Amino acid sequence: MSIVKKTRKKAGEYFLRKEFANISRTIAVTNFDEAETIALIFDATDKEEFEVVKKYIKKLKENKRKVRAIGFYDGKEEPVLMSSKLEYDFFSRKQLKWYLKPDDPIVENFMQEPFDLLINLCMNFKTPLLYVTALSRAKFKVGRQHTQYEPYYDLLLNVEDGTGLKNFIAVAEKYLSMIQPKK
Repeated sequence: MSIVKKTRKKAGEYFLRKEFANISRTIAVTNFDEAETIALIFDATDKEEFEVVKKYIKKLKENKRKVRAIGFYDGKEEPVLMSSKLEYDFFSRKQLKWYLKPDDPIVENFMQEPFDLLINLCMNFKTPLLYVTALSRAKFKVGRQHTQYEPYYDLLLNVEDGTGLKNFIAVAEKYLSMIQPKK
């Protein structure tokens, strides 16, 4: 990683910690089956992962779930998929501040929504997606274990490096289904 990229990432993480300290939200532990609204955050750069996310969203919708998804495309040229915004919202490098914070009304609206459950499906901890997760008003946030990012989540799942997205989704559903929130 170049020194410019390292500097942007460090600055982004610094500003995120400062902004996160001012966020207030109501945390409500949610069972997967009881979550009425589900938000998915994903990396749209990898075509194979995007296909997995599309299939997962389709499955959730078939099960009568209200799903909203937002993906980050980390490439120089925006692909055609980003112009089709029927089921997913996207943002790219063009919608980032210099320190990697998303700067787009679509992303801001997504973060303001009080989803019952938010699942970060990004397996490689991209700073723009971390911003969306951390600053989201979702009631229960779930993601992959990383000690540096623990404050931004309500439930972290410890999966081995190299675990594919399909397996992560299966693990997330398994553990979220086991949760018995206090009534």
